[in-house]
Amino acid sequence: MNIFDTASKTLIQTWDQTIKEPVKIKLIATDHAENSQFANFTRQMADATSKLVIESEKGEKDLPGFLLKENITYSALPLKKELDPFLDALSQVNGTPPMLAQSDLSENVQSTLDKIDIPVRLTLYIALECPHCPNVVRTVIPIALNCKNINLHIIDGSLFSETAQKDGVMSAPCLILDDDFRWTGNVTADEIVNMIVGRDPSQLSAGTLKNILEQGDASWIARQMIEKQNIFDAFIKLLLHDTWSVRLGAMVIVEELAETDPKLAARLCPVLISLFDETDPPVQGDILYALGETGDRKTADWIKEKLAELDHEDLVDAAKEALETLETNNG
Repeated sequence: MNIFDTASKTLIQTWDQTIKEPVKIKLIATDHAENSQFANFTRQMADATSKLVIESEKGEKDLPGFLLKENITYSALPLKKELDPFLDALSQVNGTPPMLAQSDLSENVQSTLDKIDIPVRLTLYIALECPHCPNVVRTVIPIALNCKNINLHIIDGSLFSETAQKDGVMSAPCLILDDDFRWTGNVTADEIVNMIVGRDPSQLSAGTLKNILEQGDASWIARQMIEKQNIFDAFIKLLLHDTWSVRLGAMVIVEELAETDPKLAARLCPVLISLFDETDPPVQGDILYALGETGDRKTADWIKEKLAELDHEDLVDAAKEALETLETNNG
């Protein structure tokens, strides 16, 4: 079954003539039920143009889609109104000016993008019948193309309704910045980048801090807390996270705080002590480690009292090691 009508084929052929060098993107194949639709689109797109080279690879994420660039994933079938902005995106990925000038970024936006020094996640939900979605696609793709720290995922909320429902998306277009802010309807590039750079780090969610951790920028979180002289509430959630690797990343931050700003690090102790009995043994072990890194003699007295109550062998060892660290650090 042909998915491109006559007008779409003409648009593709016109685009094809503007491209000098082949454009290479990747088809991310997954086990999702909609994967076959993306494979079919790939075949027909390859037949319609000589300039697009699509390589397939097994994806680690749940949704199939196209990897336009390392930081831009397109989990939508670019048909109808979405074909034009998709082709413009391919042009820009290839370094060719887009067919529509509105894809250009202003100098002000570009200078603001240069200030983004931590990983940011933008998720844009679209729908094929949406009249406003193509304009928002044209707005966000150049932003991600010009800033490697912005990870953009465009998702067809109608095609992947379960994902949209999980993110609480009720209409399109809907643009979500990390887990902290969202726009519905049209939005300008200035609004987006100004919101990214203007956010108060202390108000970032645990999910956003987790993303920053997973991108390998634990030091940024530590620096922000030192600059604000504040232990972020969301950071405490990372220390108590169910996933060990997240807690491990949070411990790296604890160690940096303890070395760089011991007084600030010490503020962790009362909070962690108050939460100790509410957590499971694996988390309790990490709490004891953090207390050993950041605590004082008062903390040591609490650990000694708690040690008498502990019957879990690993926790007993963790408590003893924390006491040894505290004795070394506090003389």
